[in-house]
Amino acid sequence: MTTDDKFLELALKRFKLAVDAEADMRQRGLEELEFRVGVQWPPEMVQQRRLDGRPALVINRIPQFIRQVTNEQRQSPASVQVNPVDSGADVETAEVIQGLTRHIEVSSDAPVAYGRAFESAVTIGFGYFRIITEYCDEDSFEQDIVIKQIENPFTVYMDPYAMEPDRRDSEWAFIVDDMSRDEFEARYPKAEAVNSGMSFATIGDDARAWFTQDSVRIAEYWYVETKPDTLLQLEDGNKVFKSQVPADQMDAVMPFVVRERRVERRVIRMAKINGVEVLERSEWAGKYIPIIPVFGEEVNVNGKRHYIGMVRNAMDPSRRYNFMVSAETEAIAMAPKTPFIGAEGQFEGREQQWASLNQRNLAYIEYKPKSLGGMLAPAPQRQSYEAPIQAIMMAIRQADNDVKATMGIYDASLGEAGPQQSGRAILARQRESDVANSNFASNLARSIKHAGRIMVDLIPYHYDTARVIRLLKPDNTQEQVGINQPTMKNGKEVIYDLTAGKYDVTISVGPTYQTQRQEAAASMIDLTKSYPPIMQVAGDLLVRSMDWPGAAQIADRLKKMLPPELQDAQEGAEPELSPQHQAAMAAMQQQNQQLTQALDAASEEIRTKRMETESKERIATLNAQVKMLDTQARLSSQEGMAMLSAEIQAVNQRLGQLMSLPDDPVNGQPGPAVG
Repeated sequence: MTTDDKFLELALKRFKLAVDAEADMRQRGLEELEFRVGVQWPPEMVQQRRLDGRPALVINRIPQFIRQVTNEQRQSPASVQVNPVDSGADVETAEVIQGLTRHIEVSSDAPVAYGRAFESAVTIGFGYFRIITEYCDEDSFEQDIVIKQIENPFTVYMDPYAMEPDRRDSEWAFIVDDMSRDEFEARYPKAEAVNSGMSFATIGDDARAWFTQDSVRIAEYWYVETKPDTLLQLEDGNKVFKSQVPADQMDAVMPFVVRERRVERRVIRMAKINGVEVLERSEWAGKYIPIIPVFGEEVNVNGKRHYIGMVRNAMDPSRRYNFMVSAETEAIAMAPKTPFIGAEGQFEGREQQWASLNQRNLAYIEYKPKSLGGMLAPAPQRQSYEAPIQAIMMAIRQADNDVKATMGIYDASLGEAGPQQSGRAILARQRESDVANSNFASNLARSIKHAGRIMVDLIPYHYDTARVIRLLKPDNTQEQVGINQPTMKNGKEVIYDLTAGKYDVTISVGPTYQTQRQEAAASMIDLTKSYPPIMQVAGDLLVRSMDWPGAAQIADRLKKMLPPELQDAQEGAEPELSPQHQAAMAAMQQQNQQLTQALDAASEEIRTKRMETESKERIATLNAQVKMLDTQARLSSQEGMAMLSAEIQAVNQRLGQLMSLPDDPVNGQPGPAVG
């Protein structure tokens, strides 16, 4: 047996394990899905009623209740929040990663994927979406992270032994796709299943699940392998796996290792298989299988999981409702068509006409007169009958209440008036429905959190080069940011290194930004009604939160009319001060000007006196030099030369004192030059 044969044997064994574990759940889910689209009567009963000409009405209220939950979720979506964890992470980089995850969600139409999975979970108890990577462009080697929907939840099979609620500990999973034989042969022309000409009916039970006369089942088989490795911690606190260090750099790295330990690394791999051969192989960069389940209500009975949506418990009450509505319709429609009672033989020869009276409106009909005991029998007459309409209506009302109770949706949430009149009482009644079904939204938030965890895990691998990416802010405005390279922000250089540090994910659930704006505008309008003067200080904020054309321009004009102390300073400009502060600063400036003038006058006086003193000394020195030269010219004896040398030495000493005079202590200017 080859390596591929062993690989396929394990894959098929795991697939069968998932099929057996989920067989009942999938069968029930299919029935519930059909019930949701209107298949709500047993087929044999519908056939019998049609033969009898009796109505089998379907009043399908299920979609209304499902939309009540799913639309509520659309108005309050869950959003991913990224938080720094270790010393290598920082808040600003976390904001960049969070903006990147928003961009991934918007560019991927993630709400569509979330919504489809959530609707499936609400309906049948389980749904799925996935995360993939795609090249940015056909001429690029850079990849983007993309969130994709899984339209049919029955195509996903996950490890039944996974224990985490979001199944992040799954060891394997399958996504199957039934492909036509022509498409399969065009995509994989060298596949053994195409060229062998074999009959798959003889391959065995497992293979027959993968091949039919017209189609071939292709499966993405995701599985986890564990790889032994050594984790190294360096002096600077960074950690790296030994397998990630190039061999020629190992000797340079080891002196900086402070500790190490053996670990088992999770490696995610994917193989495309068709049941008899491996068609493709690839390795996933992250450490989680990128298939995210969304569950409804999960119940474990004797070790067997049951996934329950809103439809299951409402099926019997809905059937009863349909039956009673059909009975009411039938009773009212058949009330004037009760059977005719006549003597034997009165219908002879005209049986078909009499039998069609309940379907056809005949102008007249004849009967054959008959005598009974020598007396002529009366004409045939209808049997008087009054249907129990009131009892049927009570049964319909009870069935209606049962449907609402099993769905957890009550009259107030459906817009029906109740005895409560105050707004607070009505909101309290509506909240009953929200609380009854909040577990579904909570489970979706848990799944979106896992999706955020997968994205944060993938980002260092696919956004590891210097590039400019687009970020999305909560108000849907965009920003271009350079990552993994020096970039300027607020006049200083920063580096958003997405490959460093550790980040985790939390989830916040609330109204969309647009909804928050509308709610804020409504609240501010109510505030202005109770306190009109607030328009004079916050009118621009109120108008700016509105969504009609021209609101921004009007808000800008209102802002210009605000008092100076409420005007926002332009970037780089000094903030405008109040009149009191401006008067105080003017007085201080005047006092400072007076002190400066007095100081300048004193400095000028000192400078003048010093120049007079130094001028006298310079004249005296020059006279001494002239006298010295004259004496030198007249003396020729040794005694004269000695006297001249002593005189020169005295003059030089005086010059040295003059040269060492300090600088001007007033203005900081150097003293006058000498000589």
